[in-house]
Amino acid sequence: MEIQQLVDELAERLQHSVAVDDPHGHLIASSKHFGDEDAPRVNVVLSRDLDPRVAKYLFSFGIRSATEKVVIPGKDDLGLKARCCYPLRHRRQLLGFIWLIGDHGTDEVIRPYAERIAETLGQQYAASHANADRLAELGRQLLSRTDAGRHAADGLRAEGFAADGSAVYLIAVAQPAGRSRPPSFPELLSTGPVQEWVHTGRSAIEVDLDAAAVLICAPGDGPETGFDRLLPRLADRLAQGDVRVGISAPGSLGDVQELLRQALLSAGAGHLFTDLGAVNQWDEMFTERLLLEMALAPSVDTTPPRHMAALFDASNETLLNTAETYLDHGGDRSATADALYIHRSTLYYRLSQIQKLTGLSLADGHGRLSLHLAIKLHRIAGSDIGRLVQTDEDHG
Repeated sequence: MEIQQLVDELAERLQHSVAVDDPHGHLIASSKHFGDEDAPRVNVVLSRDLDPRVAKYLFSFGIRSATEKVVIPGKDDLGLKARCCYPLRHRRQLLGFIWLIGDHGTDEVIRPYAERIAETLGQQYAASHANADRLAELGRQLLSRTDAGRHAADGLRAEGFAADGSAVYLIAVAQPAGRSRPPSFPELLSTGPVQEWVHTGRSAIEVDLDAAAVLICAPGDGPETGFDRLLPRLADRLAQGDVRVGISAPGSLGDVQELLRQALLSAGAGHLFTDLGAVNQWDEMFTERLLLEMALAPSVDTTPPRHMAALFDASNETLLNTAETYLDHGGDRSATADALYIHRSTLYYRLSQIQKLTGLSLADGHGRLSLHLAIKLHRIAGSDIGRLVQTDEDHG
């Protein structure tokens, strides 16, 4: 019997509303209301997601490790009525919760339904993970440059992934060289935005590369795909860390090697360019995209011209950083001094030294553009961003 049918049947017997969530608080099924609902329950039904403050309060009662019913007191400042929670476990694995507002003392009625719902969730979990494993293997083949990779797109379409020819996106997570491996998407977002994608295993496939974790996403068409919700929530989640996420332009499964390159470079750009955020889309970047393509093109010489060479000597790193900060702030001396935590007179002295070393007037637009380009290309050439693309080329 389907979970929704079981939830509706239990609600009718109890004459109280019933909801079933997954282990992260995302709504799986909800009965009709019987007048006992509160604001958080209504919000969950509308958004299919728990308010983070409510989730934190509910999870603080140890419901994720519980094996028996847990009664949770109400909390007025959250608009939360007292409720009880029945963990749903199949072969000891937590697959969700049954929620009832109030404590009705009807365990003998509820427990058989809890067991049947847990059994159904267990069957769905096993089926979805078997399917996810098949898709993951095809995804690994797709991102490789082997013969198998060239046939993987057809295999994915046969499995129903982007079968209608809809656009796919690649999302890559990367960290600077020398750091620990980037977290996988489940580790990074186990309670958050990526759940819109991975709950079925069909709308996103995760592939781990040497230097990045990658999601192949097929959002489809329409406003309910979750893609518009995923990106800002990713940015918010990553804002305080050193992980960066890059997102390719839309393309087809046949274009996946180029999409992978775009996603990896977009992630790497977040480490290189301080004005970018934690999440960057290839087709939303312009200057950075041009600089990356220029710096990584094998036929392009990014060596600074001779008259600028002294500025790029290791002994002049402070002056180089000052020039870059000044140019990044559009020549605003006050903002530059603040950003560098130096007095304006110190900045004026450094700027005069930069002009002497380079022979450029920082009041001249062409000179400023030349110097800015030289600095950015130097930063890219000296970075490890090429490692990400090389990982792509060598994968498989």
